[in-house]
Amino acid sequence: MKRQMLKLAIVTATAAGALTGCAQAAEVTPVNPPGEGLSLSPASNQIYECIVARGWDVELTWDGGVEASSDTIPLEQRDLFLKDSDECAAEIEAVVSAMGTEQIAAVYERELATRECLIESGLDVGAPPSQQQYIDTFNGERWSAYGASDVLNAAADEVEWRKINETCPQPAWSLGVE
Repeated sequence: MKRQMLKLAIVTATAAGALTGCAQAAEVTPVNPPGEGLSLSPASNQIYECIVARGWDVELTWDGGVEASSDTIPLEQRDLFLKDSDECAAEIEAVVSAMGTEQIAAVYERELATRECLIESGLDVGAPPSQQQYIDTFNGERWSAYGASDVLNAAADEVEWRKINETCPQPAWSLGVE
């Protein structure tokens, strides 16, 4: 049987606050040390735990991808799986959408720190917007240090991609769970 992969790329943003409806993880740090926890993305970890709590057999990759295949999700249950996945992700998205100016400003500061880390790692990173512009566009086309960098060209393989992410955490991966 041809294996069909469904990969939910989960990159989310967030706030200080708790989610409801999904089992909550214990105190979450912005990046799990290698070999601990689930993935480097606390937001994806929470979504994964919610999906699993709903009875789905899925896997979580180190970079926060939630993977399911036709071996574990029958085709006739695909729509229900996608609905459950969307509902789990919506809980985090709701927290992110409700973030206040001070919380968004704190994310901006973390993005600036990530930008400096990427530059110190030898990557080219474009100039950030002003803090006010970042706040104004946060729930739209949000700027990120990773998005403004040449990291995709520099990370030749998955080992290098993981090393960069462990060294310079992506703030978006923690949004919605802080």
